[in-house]
Amino acid sequence: MAGRGWPSTSSLRPSRPGNQYQHIRIDPGGKAQLGDTYILPSPAPPLPPSYQLGLNLGDAPQIDEQLFVGRKDELAHLHKWLFPSSEQQNVVAISGLGGMGKTQLGLHFARQHHQRYSAVIWLNASSEVTLKEAYVSLAQRIRCHNKQSEIGQGEVIEQLKEEQAIQLVRQWLSQAENKMWLFMFDNYDDPRLPGIRSSTGYDIRSFFPYSTQGSILITTRSSRITFAKSVRLNKFDDLNQSLAVLIRRSGRQTHEDVDAKKLAERFDGLPLALATAGDYISQTADSFGDYLQMYEQSWEELAENSDGLIEYDDRTLYSTWNLSLKQVAAQDPQAAKLFRLMGYLGNADLWYELFRKGAGSAPDWFCNLTKSKARFNKAMATLHSYSLIEAMPGLYSLHTCVHDWVLRYLISDFDIALFGLATCCVAQNVAWVSMPEYWLVNSRLNHHALRIEHCQQREVVDWNVIDMEDIYRIGYLDSMMGRLKEAEAMYMRALKGKEKAWGAEHISTLGTVNNLAVLYSHQGKIAEAEAMYMRALKGYEKAWGAEHISTLDTVNNLGLLYSDQGKMAEAEAMYMRALKGYEKAWGAEHTSTLDTVNNLGLLYSDQGKMAEAEAMYMRALKGKEKVWGAEHTSTLDTVNNLGNLYSNQGKMAEAEAMYMRALKGKEKAWGTEHTLTLGTVNNLGLLYSDQGKMAEAEAMYMRALKGKEKAWGAEHTSTLDTVNNLAILYSNQGKMAEAEAMYMRALKGKEKAWGAEHTSTLGTVNNLGLLYSDQGKMAEAEAM
Repeated sequence: MAGRGWPSTSSLRPSRPGNQYQHIRIDPGGKAQLGDTYILPSPAPPLPPSYQLGLNLGDAPQIDEQLFVGRKDELAHLHKWLFPSSEQQNVVAISGLGGMGKTQLGLHFARQHHQRYSAVIWLNASSEVTLKEAYVSLAQRIRCHNKQSEIGQGEVIEQLKEEQAIQLVRQWLSQAENKMWLFMFDNYDDPRLPGIRSSTGYDIRSFFPYSTQGSILITTRSSRITFAKSVRLNKFDDLNQSLAVLIRRSGRQTHEDVDAKKLAERFDGLPLALATAGDYISQTADSFGDYLQMYEQSWEELAENSDGLIEYDDRTLYSTWNLSLKQVAAQDPQAAKLFRLMGYLGNADLWYELFRKGAGSAPDWFCNLTKSKARFNKAMATLHSYSLIEAMPGLYSLHTCVHDWVLRYLISDFDIALFGLATCCVAQNVAWVSMPEYWLVNSRLNHHALRIEHCQQREVVDWNVIDMEDIYRIGYLDSMMGRLKEAEAMYMRALKGKEKAWGAEHISTLGTVNNLAVLYSHQGKIAEAEAMYMRALKGYEKAWGAEHISTLDTVNNLGLLYSDQGKMAEAEAMYMRALKGYEKAWGAEHTSTLDTVNNLGLLYSDQGKMAEAEAMYMRALKGKEKVWGAEHTSTLDTVNNLGNLYSNQGKMAEAEAMYMRALKGKEKAWGTEHTLTLGTVNNLGLLYSDQGKMAEAEAMYMRALKGKEKAWGAEHTSTLDTVNNLAILYSNQGKMAEAEAMYMRALKGKEKAWGAEHTSTLGTVNNLGLLYSDQGKMAEAEAM
């Protein structure tokens, strides 16, 4: 039915028998809309009788089939879901992060299976403009293919308007006899669909045939194409597939190239990153190792001077992600800001509470985004819909290459406000040792703290604009995770800030002083540790009194320090003072009380008071199991100490059982390389050595030594203890040269750290004397 300003229905060409069209109407602006009447904007040209157009890839990227790698499962899904059918329409969307190989997969499928279809047509769907242009071109091809076309008909086709061309193609696709075609809409990355707001996007369904027939393949970064079956394209999980990309792109072999493997692992299965690296290497004299070094050290220069892949017009690894982020920003600007913030955090294990706890004094946009989990999830869903992040149960993550791009390109101009916000998010989630399962929370935060450390190494950070308490908390986390050098730097920044803001005797200042003392003690800096403890103790006694809990904590810590120095009487006096105070303040089963009980057990063991030591350990163990549970790290510390006691008593089976329990628990809580885990590894080495299991003992010592050298350095006292133990082992095996070398290393290190008169130093001196005696070097032995 005609309306004012609308074309008459007389312009409608009768459809062929059997054709069933969805009705459309033309609005006053001349655009086609779904409706109840079917009216064309102008007479449609005659339709061709033939539908055999073959393989038409047009301006699609020309990718060598020999470069295609893997994707067997994805190809199987495409084969199943796009099988030509006369009964239904097949619509499949390949989605994934830019650079995953969506276009390559679609083209590979088209080339492999084009004989199954009457026509295979590739179309550039990156924008509505490019798709309309493709339809105009296709309309001309369809008309020219018509065997009944008259001479000169092409001139008429060139004059077709876009709407006429689109109408013609959609009609052609809807013919009853034409159901075996495959259309590939490539790079439909900016959809405007229900639930997806986009000022620049469009609804691709307005280009589909009127009849629900044929096969349609869409490639897109959006995961929200709900009207299609989804093939989600992810990174290569098989390292061999990553290596295959490097081999085929670079033209070099990788089977004996360690650096090629490192490069493949670094790019974590991202096809475009691997292909870009391979192409670069093929055009230069650089090795895989050279490329990896440039990527790590000169990312900006490498990105600036690397050409895009020749098969993609004006497209690089990083420009493709820029486009995705622009589309995110158009829909949710706060989500785009959140994405930039992630550059200052680790790329894995991002969750709502991590951000929510950092919203205390954050900018308005961040407070709004984290005010509820629903709002946060909406922002993350937008990022996920463009494959910039991955979503897993309970957490989100970024691909490692995307993460590199965010920090080194997207936020290449250091943003101190975002860095401070990231620091706050991590710091406000740090769990104190008194909190239940604190090690699980802090282990989860560890790689975020490492990212903060990485950022501050790259930039000159004005720490005056970062909250002092946040700096202190990061130092606490670093200390707990065994990064003592980094912890010291953070503590010193926090201490200077607190002294300036609150004064040297403020309680918060004294807390930082106490923790610096603990840190110095772990580093073997005994004089510095004692000075800090004494400062903290005097300050607490003045502010709180002699029996306050904070005072008693420092008293307990001084006991530990004196014990490490071999000052047994002073240590016992401190422990007893702390124990009485804790029992009075907290009771006999409080965790602070039990920690001091455990420490007294250590002291009695060192003094050879085995019965008293075992009594203390058992009291501590029962109390901790009751309060914390069997797997708490504090419980495991006492389990480890009981192992030491049983070993010293010659109760080997009981000792091994305790050590194995402690080791499994610590590996679960801290990981295999944490210093607390390595302490138990060292102890197992001692036990195996005492049992004559030399190979097992050496394996344990070497594991402990490598881990401690990595965590603390070659001269740390804990490292030197393991060096001394290796020397004893080599001596017992008759490896005298190796034993002497280890003893000399341990002796020099301990003299430097502890002094010549320290009991630990003297123990190594005694061991060297025994070694010389066994070798018949009596003069050297006597000197020792």
